[in-house]
Amino acid sequence: MLRDPKMLEQLPRRVRNAGRLLPANLCRNVRDGAIELREVTKRLNLSDSAARTLAKRGWVRIERVAASTDELESSRTPRPRPERLTASQDAAIAAVTPWLERRESRTFLLEGVTGSGKTEVYLALIERALQLGRGAIVLVPEIALTPQTVGWFRSRFESVAVLHSRMTDTQRLRMWHRVQSGECRVVVGARSAVFAPVAQLGVIVVDEEHEPSFKQGSTPRYHARDVAVERARSSGAVCVLGSATPSLESRRNALDGEFERLKLPERISGHGFPKIEVVDMRAEPMGDRGSKLFSQRLLVLLRETLARGEQAIFFQNRRGFAPVLWCSGCKETVRCKNCDVGLTWHQRIRRLVCHSCCEEIAAPKLCPTCTKPGLRYLGAGSERIEQEFATVAPKARVRRMDSDTMKRREDYESTLAAFGAGEIDVLVGTQMIAKGLDFPRVTLVGIVSADSALHLPDFRASERTFQLIAQVAGRAGRGELPGRIILQTLAPEHPAIVRAAAHQYEEFADAEDALRAELSYPPHGRLIRVLFEDTAEALVAQTAQACAEQLRTALADIDDVSVLGPAPAPIALLRNRHRHHILLKTPRAAAVVERVIAALRAVCDPLTRPRPTIDVDPVSML
Repeated sequence: MLRDPKMLEQLPRRVRNAGRLLPANLCRNVRDGAIELREVTKRLNLSDSAARTLAKRGWVRIERVAASTDELESSRTPRPRPERLTASQDAAIAAVTPWLERRESRTFLLEGVTGSGKTEVYLALIERALQLGRGAIVLVPEIALTPQTVGWFRSRFESVAVLHSRMTDTQRLRMWHRVQSGECRVVVGARSAVFAPVAQLGVIVVDEEHEPSFKQGSTPRYHARDVAVERARSSGAVCVLGSATPSLESRRNALDGEFERLKLPERISGHGFPKIEVVDMRAEPMGDRGSKLFSQRLLVLLRETLARGEQAIFFQNRRGFAPVLWCSGCKETVRCKNCDVGLTWHQRIRRLVCHSCCEEIAAPKLCPTCTKPGLRYLGAGSERIEQEFATVAPKARVRRMDSDTMKRREDYESTLAAFGAGEIDVLVGTQMIAKGLDFPRVTLVGIVSADSALHLPDFRASERTFQLIAQVAGRAGRGELPGRIILQTLAPEHPAIVRAAAHQYEEFADAEDALRAELSYPPHGRLIRVLFEDTAEALVAQTAQACAEQLRTALADIDDVSVLGPAPAPIALLRNRHRHHILLKTPRAAAVVERVIAALRAVCDPLTRPRPTIDVDPVSML
């Protein structure tokens, strides 16, 4: 490990960026201080040559090791077959099965509240597909969901293949061949599994279809949900999109008749929805009350839950200890020198870390802007939430689950297995614990801060906040024991908070859909984002402006097409590259979209620097 940052100056300027491989946080929490080369270079957007340059100088060591068998291959989480299904489950299966048996393509939107038994519907349909000699693909949005999901499917079917990003190339190739040969006819995995070579495909399931992680962030920029619909159409298969809170795009497709809508309106346990209590943190006393992060109500319920021997989940959608280091003098935050984002304090490694480029520095004693001492740590991430339990519940067995602690493939499975076995009292984590997990002894869910994504510069911010609250709340009360949810917020009057607390998805979706219609935002129109990036800020701005003017001229004769911008992107600097973007709003008509894309290609293809990135139907505006 490199100790003196000045040693980086010995590197040739063309590979100076290789120093980003050396910060300590990349290898902390990793067994033997090692990390997979492919994983770290992908995270930092570097090539293998950067690591090999450091290896030649003796600053890192690269070893070739034999790929082990994927730990998930032996996963078999018990999921007993229910004696009977609910009437809603039977109706959903009955609606899909005829299409499956006739080998006709049809897309279904399965809207089921959390705990309603959507997985049993998936299992029943796949079982029927196998009886017909056909195969199936099941997509899940988070790798954290893969161990439990794989276990459920392996407990019902013998040959289940697994495909996810944490597999080595060798493991992935081995699994790919097993699918291609027909040895495995059921595939479970993340978004890339949609391309698995399943012969005689009969069913494609997209669980939690609303999740933005189904959109590939780099070339090729495909959306796994849309690919699943098209692949089912070309294969004569059925596609089932499942969610408790469908995306407004899928909901609109169902309302317009493009998808068939199926509903599971009640929990299979027969119990009602857990009560969500909204706590206005503005009204909480600021004095010494045992915790600065948890409300008095949450602390009371936590202690009662632990006293009964039950389990709790605490959700905070930020990792690290404190997301802001703030100066009271100039009112500025300490920011990354490479990115237009604030640095996050990680207590365990005692470093400030940029979550965009992984740059890390020691915490300055003086403000970098005005040199005033006494910088203050503001806010809380999952690491601080975990630490808080040492004060409020020192005897509780607490485990944190976020991208800082889940470094290896087996970390996911071991943590979830321990939680399922009752060896963990409280699971603290980010959105990887928010969905899909099914643990019947979880009776308390604490949403520490429901506002973290509410005010992002993204037209989907309210929708995603509502969905996240609904998903996290759905982790409680899934068994015979009743559940309670405490939602802490500084904006209790916001419609997304109010509707989520009342379990009013339809009312929220109707209101949000109406707002989108006024502005022709999806699902009432299409968006195309053109992003320009380069180290030369003036060149980026000039190129973006010239392209916007050419596009306005080329598209002037098409009604209802708008060219917005150019403007600096919300994250205007990323990895030392300045960023400007243009947004094009178009009607949904395919002919219009094709014409717009043709104009974009004519304008953008000749450009070499900066090379523009065209993203059709973007899920991130940052």
